Amino acid sequence: MIVINHRSFLDPLVVVTLCRRYGVWPYTLAREDFFDKPLSRTVLRVLRAIPALRGRSAMGGLRRAERLLAQGQVVVIAAEGRIVPDHERPDGIGELRGGAAWLAYLTSEMVVLTLTGTDDVWPVERTLPRWKTLDRPIVTVRARRVPLDPGLRGRAITTLIRATMSELIDDA
Repeated sequence: MIVINHRSFLDPLVVVTLCRRYGVWPYTLAREDFFDKPLSRTVLRVLRAIPALRGRSAMGGLRRAERLLAQGQVVVIAAEGRIVPDHERPDGIGELRGGAAWLAYLTSEMVVLTLTGTDDVWPVERTLPRWKTLDRPIVTVRARRVPLDPGLRGRAITTLIRATMSELIDDA
């Protein structure tokens, strides 16, 4: 399982590209409504995206991710559950949701991966990324393998994810 922060639509593309470079073909979770548009649906299928609903229906996507993890597959999940605008992450990380912690009980370790600079390349308010800029933004990716104690559950895992992300972002 790979747990990422989420600043831009570019994040899953960067993570999947890096994983595939190393021979790993992960599944990602993506908002279900993104599958409604033909172009984004095609991109999401290439990324092996799992439709994720919100609220009470969110468990459907998490259960599919759970089955994939149980089969030995790699699943990428954004711990924040959504793209977090800059003003909602004063310390570099937004509020973490429970999905990553809920899935973590199936694994003995996870990789926590942080991305910075992706929101400079593809800001939330833009339909497409910036292709040409005079001042090229720098995207930084940092990762750490985190072993999981079988006794850890819920908030303890969320706290571990947040602390690891914070350290990785501070190193950037």
